[in-house]
Amino acid sequence: MTVASKEWDGGSRSWIPLEDLAASQEMDANLPTQVIVGRWGSMNVFLCQADPTHPPQLSFQG
Repeated sequence: MTVASKEWDGGSRSWIPLEDLAASQEMDANLPTQVIVGRWGSMNVFLCQADPTHPPQLSFQG
């Protein structure tokens, strides 16, 4: 699973879902959850499908 700070790039407005096109002109429309990971990066959560007793592993990208 990836938790990203933004749903789309606010500068180039690349990959905006159709249902968000109208809101894309508003400030912070690409931040609906207001979750900011680190320095505006992403957090990845990895789970072991072979053995669910293994603890999840986290990776942060800035």
